[in-house]
Amino acid sequence: MSGTVAGPIESANQIDLRAKPRHPPQVTGLGNQIVIGEGAEVESLIAITGDDNRLIIGEASRVAGFATIGAGTALADPKQAAAANLIIQGRGNIVEIAPDCRLGANLTLVGDNNHFRLGHGCILNGFVNLLSPEGSVLTVGPGTTMVQASIQLHEQGEITFGRDCMVSSQVYVSLSDIHPIYDRATGERINAAASIRIGDHVWLGLRSMIMKGATIGDGAVVAAGAILSGQAPAHAVMAGVPARLVRRNVVWRRELSEGPPEPVIDDIPARKGWWPLGRRQGRSG
Repeated sequence: MSGTVAGPIESANQIDLRAKPRHPPQVTGLGNQIVIGEGAEVESLIAITGDDNRLIIGEASRVAGFATIGAGTALADPKQAAAANLIIQGRGNIVEIAPDCRLGANLTLVGDNNHFRLGHGCILNGFVNLLSPEGSVLTVGPGTTMVQASIQLHEQGEITFGRDCMVSSQVYVSLSDIHPIYDRATGERINAAASIRIGDHVWLGLRSMIMKGATIGDGAVVAAGAILSGQAPAHAVMAGVPARLVRRNVVWRRELSEGPPEPVIDDIPARKGWWPLGRRQGRSG
């Protein structure tokens, strides 16, 4: 099914619906593109206002609004049942949802040239806001899952999740403090935004917070309740407030049934002050 769809859609927009959404998309503007792939289930009410925006939903994906799990961070106003939960406002914004994804999120892009790319087979639930006036980018690698989180891009920058990450409940990820802080004497802003990079196969624990400028290496674990704003080495466990390194050279699994990995010793760093056979360098025994 393609062509004109019920609702305030300008004739110059391209609407290609190979699967029928639950609600007719609401599109106001010119040069916008909506493509919904075969077998996709779209329950979200889509509202696009502006020009040259693009929404691509891949085959067999399911897109719905956020339903809170446990102690949710927010609840939708029941009086606003018809309010859209997939909103794009501005010019040149792009949302690309790969095939076989499950997106249960309230997704909002406001501004120009903001990009959200969701990799193949992802499962994301929560709140996703790209509200930068210009050019924020959120990229989520294939196979990443998110039980319930809030991902915030209120300023220009990038948040990147690698492949097969696991994000637990009530996790918060933001590349800025959202509100500016200035030095009274100079007028200089002292809390500038900074991009976040999260590597492959990273586990963000319950109620952890990933703040501006964080870099997390492949295979790392951020423990429950930790607040991380610096660097986390690969295959490390970070815990506490602020988060600090508590263990190196770990491997985590999604399922208990997967069992332990084969031992790896080649990349374990030597402990400082330890010498072969218990001898110190330069001594003969």
